[in-house]
Amino acid sequence: MKSARLFTVSPDHEPLWVRLYVQPYADRWAAMLVGDDVEPPLPGEVKGTSFFGATPEEAEREAKAYLGLAEPGN
Repeated sequence: MKSARLFTVSPDHEPLWVRLYVQPYADRWAAMLVGDDVEPPLPGEVKGTSFFGATPEEAEREAKAYLGLAEPGN
């Protein structure tokens, strides 16, 4: 499981730390955004706001785009 701590803003424009977890789920990959104080997901578990992709990079890109942290594309 890959994990990263990210800084963003809440819908109320308040500073907010979230955790991004990327792990396999069924036959795909899941990127999950959860509160900084929430326990990490167990293997095979999905929690928080989740995004799915065929690769871990694809799922992570979707989650970061949701937060407005999208990386430039070619």
